[in-house]
Amino acid sequence: MLRGHTGSILDVGGGVAPYCGASHILDRLPFSRERLAANAWPDAAPAREWDPAAYTELDLCAGESWPFDTNQFDLGLSSHCLEDLRDPLPAAKELARVCRSILIICPSRLLEQTRGIEHPRFCGFPHHPWMVTAEGERLVFRRKTPILELAGAHLTCPFGHTLRVNDGSMYFYGERVRPEEQVFWSPAEDHRDYCKFIKPFRKRSGLFAPGGCGRVSTRLLIWRLRQRWLGVL
Repeated sequence: MLRGHTGSILDVGGGVAPYCGASHILDRLPFSRERLAANAWPDAAPAREWDPAAYTELDLCAGESWPFDTNQFDLGLSSHCLEDLRDPLPAAKELARVCRSILIICPSRLLEQTRGIEHPRFCGFPHHPWMVTAEGERLVFRRKTPILELAGAHLTCPFGHTLRVNDGSMYFYGERVRPEEQVFWSPAEDHRDYCKFIKPFRKRSGLFAPGGCGRVSTRLLIWRLRQRWLGVL
């Protein structure tokens, strides 16, 4: 989707690690040529000189219109950004307005419902408030709640492993997107949805590959055995 793309590209949330082929960057962070050059991806791409005129500093959650015309960019890219925002819906709507096509990359819901990816005691990436799934043109944002940590609501990644790339990533590509929030009105309903989603993955083999959250300390091993004995894991 990005390889060989020759049109204009808006990188939304690329203020830390921009796509090397982006023609414009939108982020809340102030412009820093050094930061952009040091973290641009992919690593194999030729180095480039980032232009402050092609950088817009803006709060993505402010709810205001972005300072771009409708369909100004050929492609809108948001990689590992929307799941971090306090309110991602306005950003997703503006992304769809100013770009002819959209590519959104987020951690998969499976990753966010798997304990031991970033930390052995928590599911997914604890600093992410949202899980994001794509259903046709719908981009569904489901808020992560503490119920995710209850028994039956998550998988546990083996120590020294992580999810394979395809299972750990969510990709949305299209010309239109309809962002919406999935809401639950009771803890029981919330827990049932977690359990229903994760149940089919419990019998799947080959989900995990070597890598992940590092060495096992004695203290951590004792904690894990205690949790298993209590039926939490």
